[in-house]
Amino acid sequence: MQRVQDAARLNYPWYVSGELSLEKWPSLEIKLSELYDCNLPKSTRSKRRKSGEAATLLYAVAGPQQQQPRMVRWIMAVSDGKGRVHAREKLLRFDAGDRCSFIGRYELVHDGVGWSWRMNKKRVEALRERIHEIAAAPPDRRQIRKDAAGEFDAEIEAVMDELYRAPGFRLMRRQVGKLVGFAMGEWRRLRPERGPQIRARTFLPYMTRRSNTVLRQDVP
Repeated sequence: MQRVQDAARLNYPWYVSGELSLEKWPSLEIKLSELYDCNLPKSTRSKRRKSGEAATLLYAVAGPQQQQPRMVRWIMAVSDGKGRVHAREKLLRFDAGDRCSFIGRYELVHDGVGWSWRMNKKRVEALRERIHEIAAAPPDRRQIRKDAAGEFDAEIEAVMDELYRAPGFRLMRRQVGKLVGFAMGEWRRLRPERGPQIRARTFLPYMTRRSNTVLRQDVP
């Protein structure tokens, strides 16, 4: 996600993306690299762009180990300029109305300050509906559990755990804050004060800079 964000920030405004099985990915990677020179060093890409040629960046991420069949999501970012990639591929723009949703439930947007990832509208609405359903559940349908810290509602805590595991991009953090506030408000409105309350989380991690090194365990 950081690499795609970098591509948009560094004026690679075009992209094409897709998904295929892990077994088929190596052959597609070779094909795209041979056609569009996706693996050129930074200095060569810079020279090409200065001379008016298009440059490309190719990124991919494999699904979790337990996924069957295991899939690979890929995206190729493209700069302005002359080149076969603009003639052959149906390229989209990062700043177009159809947001870049290469990573499933997330989208890359520019909010006037900079590029950042956020949850798409469908995901936010689904989370709000889920939070409301849990808060409004009648007593016989509440999943109340108990541990060393006392009683808790297992369903709302699972949602809170998911929110606080979201990638800590700037716009994502803003969405999480609003969803947590919504959950607290629904809890005050629909749940008794004497019952289990939503457990406080004290820190939502920021997204730190990640290495671009390939994790060998994800390579077939």
